[in-house]
Formats: sequence, C-alpha cells, structure tokens
Amino acid sequence: MDLRQLEYFTAIVREGSLTAAAKRCRIAQPSLSQQLRALEDELGEALVHRKPRGVETTAAGKILLEHAERVLVEARLLRERFTQRRDSQEGSVIFGMIPTIAPYLLPKLLAPFREAFPKIDVQVREARTEGLIKLVVDGSIEFAILSDVTAQDQKRWSLHVRELFREPLMLAVPLSHPFAKGSPAPLPEQLLPETLIHLRDGHCLTDRTLKVCSLDRLDPRLECDQLETALAMVEADMGIAVVPELATRSRPLPGVVIRSFGEPEPERTISLMKRRAAPFSAAATELVRLVKSFARD
Repeated sequence: MDLRQLEYFTAIVREGSLTAAAKRCRIAQPSLSQQLRALEDELGEALVHRKPRGVETTAAGKILLEHAERVLVEARLLRERFTQRRDSQEGSVIFGMIPTIAPYLLPKLLAPFREAFPKIDVQVREARTEGLIKLVVDGSIEFAILSDVTAQDQKRWSLHVRELFREPLMLAVPLSHPFAKGSPAPLPEQLLPETLIHLRDGHCLTDRTLKVCSLDRLDPRLECDQLETALAMVEADMGIAVVPELATRSRPLPGVVIRSFGEPEPERTISLMKRRAAPFSAAATELVRLVKSFARD
C-alpha cells in the first residue's frame, strides 16, 4: 500500500460514497474503485460494503482507518518539516550579542550552524545591552543575546525576553594573591573597590559586579574595555576581577587562578530578547533552536 491509497480510502469513509470521494480527490471514479480493490486485495479483506446509496465501513476498514489517519498526519508533519528546512537553507539572519559573551558563545553556535546551513548569511552586531535594545526595537537585528534587561525596558519597548541559562560569576586572582589558595571560598563582600579590575560603565557585567559585591563605586584607574584585557591585568598582578564562567574557559590562564565564590554563588542571567510582536524568520528560527540546545546543555 502507499500513502495515495490511504488518502483515497479515508476520503471514501469520510464522504460515505465513492462518487463524492472521487470528486474530492479529483480522480475518476473507476480509478478510485480500482485503487480501493487493490488495497483490499493486499490486505485480504473487504474494507467497505457497497450499498445503493453509498458505502459502509467494515470491521477491517475501521482498523485500517485508525492507522491510516495517524500515518497521514505523520506524513503531513514530515512534509512540513522538510518544507521548513528547505525554506531555511537560504536567507539571512542578523542578531546581536553583548561583548562579555560574544567571544565565548559565538564559536559554539556559528560553527555548527554554518555547517548545517552554509547558504545562510549570518551577521552579528556586538554592543552593550542598551545598544542592543535600540537595534532590536528599530528592527536592525532580529534578536539579541544579552544579560540583565530591566522590567522597565521590557514594558517600555514591548520586548519579549526569555531566559536561556544562568552563568556563574567567578573570581580571577593572580598567583600571589591570598585568595589564590586555601579555603574557605571568597565572598563577594570581601572584595575591595581599590583592587577590583572592571569594565567601563555601561557594561551590564560592571553593574552586576557592583550589586553582588555591595559596592557603590569602583576605582577608574582599574577599568578597561574587554574581559581579555581584565584577565591580562590580573595576570600582571594589577588586581582581581569578577568574570563570567565562559570567559575562564576560552584559553589557558597560566598566571591566573579562578576561584568559585562561596554560597550563595553569584550569577548572571543570559537571555534571548526580541520584539514581542515580531516573528522570527526561517533562518533565525533555526539559529534560535541551536541557541536553546546549547542552553539546555
């Protein structure tokens, strides 16, 4: 049997007559009758009783109908899945990411995505949270991966924000620092502003650091623009830094010791943000599916 025969059979049962089913399937009635007979011959049982004013399903026909409907639904879903896949083979997607996560997350996302969809043009805009909100709102990018979007901004700009994962914040210290060895684990409130290397104002990580360390100021002489610079400054014994966990996995840090904080361990929330009313393109849908898969892992 094939899917076409199952479609003809279900049409006969639903319409209650061969004439109406032939019209619905846009096939000549003799051809429809021939396909029904072929199906009955293959299964070895009559599937319908022919009557002067239509047909009646036999017990065997009812069994076939139950399975045929499930098979046809699955076949339709399979066709739709591959149609969506074909639609997403080409196109473009533009999305944004904050600088404190882009260098560490992009290689994990773009390498498998570009391998699966080599014809899709991918563009990335790197900006701080405030800048990414503007790009999403004006439609320059489809979505952004970022941290710490306020409820006020969500409401003001009609943004949809979905949490992807929570990333622990770690303490990076030089080899000579007392926190580099021994226990107990350091606590955020033990950190002194005059020793804390940090990113410039405007980075959500800096705001998060101030909050978890219960500080209201940081030393401007210890500020920088990139996490890699902050880690290099730690290695040079210029101070210590609060860094996200992903940044500690990017490369070997021979002159730096990474310590976990004591409980409760501080963390930041990494989220996906888009305009509430804006649908994803086919290409963006595939990329977001990969992002969510990474988040689950």
